Amino acid sequence: MKETKFVRCALASACSMFVAMLAGPVMAEGDFGETKALIEINATDGDVGFHALLDADGWKWAKITDPNGVKIFQEKPHGPLREQGLTENFFESAEPVCDPDDVEDPDEPVVSLAEFIARFPAGTYQYRAKTLDSELLKDTAELTYDLPAAPDIELSEEAAFEFDSAMPESTPVILMWEPGDDLGDKCHDQDLIDMGMISDPADVEVVGYEIVVEPADDEALVPNRKFTAQLRGDQDTLTISPEYLATVWDQMAEDGVLWVKFEIGAIEESHNQTFSEGEFCLYENDEADCVVEE
Repeated sequence: MKETKFVRCALASACSMFVAMLAGPVMAEGDFGETKALIEINATDGDVGFHALLDADGWKWAKITDPNGVKIFQEKPHGPLREQGLTENFFESAEPVCDPDDVEDPDEPVVSLAEFIARFPAGTYQYRAKTLDSELLKDTAELTYDLPAAPDIELSEEAAFEFDSAMPESTPVILMWEPGDDLGDKCHDQDLIDMGMISDPADVEVVGYEIVVEPADDEALVPNRKFTAQLRGDQDTLTISPEYLATVWDQMAEDGVLWVKFEIGAIEESHNQTFSEGEFCLYENDEADCVVEE
């Protein structure tokens, strides 16, 4: 009897091993270090894009599929890079405008917010990767339609910026904003809200803000220098570092252009973000004085 039980156990173990071999390597849940799938809207420019982040141990290939099982991204390095392996990739899709009235070239792509959410369904996005050791990894990221309202920076220049003098070393520039209630004139779609297809942006809780400051002319400084900050969702002011302004002042003044642009982005819990843009002059609060005379 004992021998029969032993034989049965041995056969059961062998069968289990055989089934496991047919099924392939076991993939553990949550093997990526970090994953994100999010929607970014620029309310000022009126454009929308899909962003994703995948971070894991060195891989030979990685891919993402949407909730419908459609593969939307695949990455596979070659040659020395394949031998070295990749560990992280944060990418942004192209960001076409939402409003056809904003394009001058008829061939320029236009994607309304309704078309965008039809293209990128909400739900669970599957992340897969194969490491240098041939281990299969998998994880997920949730994409939601909780789109935060664009920050309201439509304040008078006198209220938004405070200048002690024309010298940046002693000029604190204070950015100020308030929570908004929509996605901007160009991407906001009230019909989607009324039909319950997306959340009302005014009701989406903002958990943080991201601020980016840089020369308005992308080629004004080489390399381009940016000032960035990440704040809590209950904060509404930021003083730009005088050291940063002093850094960009001299070279920009030589070129005769002193405009600086800034972006203030509202971020909600699932990482969706909506940005508003503005600009100011380093020299004075008067547009006519913002070009240095030769």
